Amino acid sequence: MEARWTVRSVLEASERVLVARGGVAPDLCPTRTDVTRTLAHVLGTDRLRLLMDSDRPLLDAERTEFRARFERLLTGEPLAYVLGTCEFYGRQFSIDNRALIPRPETELLVTEALRRLPQNATVFEPCTGSGCIAISLVLERADLVVSASDVSKDALALARHNAKSLGARVGFAEGSWWEPAAGRTFDALVANPPYVRPDAPELLDASVARFEPGLALFSEPGRPLSSYEALLRGGVAGLRSGGHVLFEAGIDTTQDLARILERSASYDQVDVLEDEAGIPRIVAARRK
Repeated sequence: MEARWTVRSVLEASERVLVARGGVAPDLCPTRTDVTRTLAHVLGTDRLRLLMDSDRPLLDAERTEFRARFERLLTGEPLAYVLGTCEFYGRQFSIDNRALIPRPETELLVTEALRRLPQNATVFEPCTGSGCIAISLVLERADLVVSASDVSKDALALARHNAKSLGARVGFAEGSWWEPAAGRTFDALVANPPYVRPDAPELLDASVARFEPGLALFSEPGRPLSSYEALLRGGVAGLRSGGHVLFEAGIDTTQDLARILERSASYDQVDVLEDEAGIPRIVAARRK
């Protein structure tokens, strides 16, 4: 009789594959934690309960599903895409390669917006991707009125799905930069736009460069601040006097963005905020 595959034997077999793969393609090799979380996801449990129930046999369908997801991990595909879900600001968001994977450091952008925005503020969030920023703002502050946009129709479909599943009322529109909000004025612009230089792939993990959408990652060639410049130009007409500007920026763009704002005739009160790792991450300012 064929031996039954249990949680323990599946994890042990996966470990042997990881050891062999680590010597061939270490940059794209998943971690043991990734594998354990994947198996827990397939079995509908958590990692602790999974390890406590290590003698549990897998059904054939469960083993087949785990193998398919494990093979995706072995190609270097990010865990969030393999699981189809990612936690952001305490909530589970659906995620796939239509949008960037929400990062913990982006939560600082949401926290600062919540702290600075006045009651009943109207907010514009372009480059929304999965919708995690806009949705988190609305669910944390029911008084906020948030409009979000993206140039990608596929990303907007994902954002709308997340808003519906989480019960968030956000207005979504397709278009570039301020186009979807033309003729309207807001109390705040909150954005995590593309800011990675396309000529500097070393700034990205291999799995990010390979699997996450370049449209949401990269600035214009030779113009690393192009996204911010477009949004700030639109903000001259699109933001009310005293309106807030909050951007996430990259390690190589934060200070240059702050200098642009400091020299601007349209913006003042510039702040640069560090994330938990002490890296300058958020640039904030006010519309004069």
